Amino acid sequence: MSNINLNLFRYFIAAAESKSFADAGEKLGYNESTVSTSISTLEKQLGVKLFTRKPLQITEVGQQIYEAVKSGFADFDFAMVIAESKNSLEYGKISIGCPSHITNFFLMDRISNAIKDYPNMQVNLDTESDSNKLITLLKNNKIDFAILDLIPEEYVTELEIKEIRDIENIFVSKQKIEIKNINDLNNYKYILAADNKVSTIKLHEVVNKYNLELFTILRCPTTEQRINAAKHGIGIAYVMREAVKQELESKELYEIKIPIELPKSSLKIVYLKNHLTKVAREFIKNYLK
Repeated sequence: MSNINLNLFRYFIAAAESKSFADAGEKLGYNESTVSTSISTLEKQLGVKLFTRKPLQITEVGQQIYEAVKSGFADFDFAMVIAESKNSLEYGKISIGCPSHITNFFLMDRISNAIKDYPNMQVNLDTESDSNKLITLLKNNKIDFAILDLIPEEYVTELEIKEIRDIENIFVSKQKIEIKNINDLNNYKYILAADNKVSTIKLHEVVNKYNLELFTILRCPTTEQRINAAKHGIGIAYVMREAVKQELESKELYEIKIPIELPKSSLKIVYLKNHLTKVAREFIKNYLK
């Protein structure tokens, strides 16, 4: 046991929290073969079967080992994060996950202010990962915290969630449109996020109360894509007001006023319970609240 490479347990933990070795490899930045070989090596060194294959399923003893080691590795990784952060904003390091549209209208100004105050501070920013990937990065101590508007329900119990502010959602279009009769909403084509996204679900809940059926001509995963589609005149886009502020001011797009109240979103700071460095806490306190 004393000769076991502890990194093998990292592959094991990732595999235990994934649907496949390929999925685990994607989380870790390795290919499926590397994960599979590492698990097989660990199984030989431990003398037990950790998983059954095809389909991948953790064994009873594998589950017991996973429960025993997962918190220890998380705490060890967090200790390394504390050391690397240097425990001070003056020369500290901080890693933040935030969708690109929220970064553009909310986070970047605050990072700029922080770096003006602390020129030697270093910031790593992930704007490309979706909510699920960002939470995986949190759990692996790859980012200190995330700023999200939507959080998958299955992760809520293991996270600290602090609301920052409410955000209005609006309809925007390339052309000026005036809607006074709620039923007129049925006469247009819409650009929405996927049907399984919380923002889309909440929108449908509201319009369904009025027996409306919005015709979705285009579904786009990102806010930037929905804004761009609206600029091309494809249809009416449903977006956060602040994400489209520049386009409204330049009159590239126009807000469509409607006689019902649309659901609001809220920005939230999200991090693992008991896993927030002093540097991250000070950044949140001084620049995000």
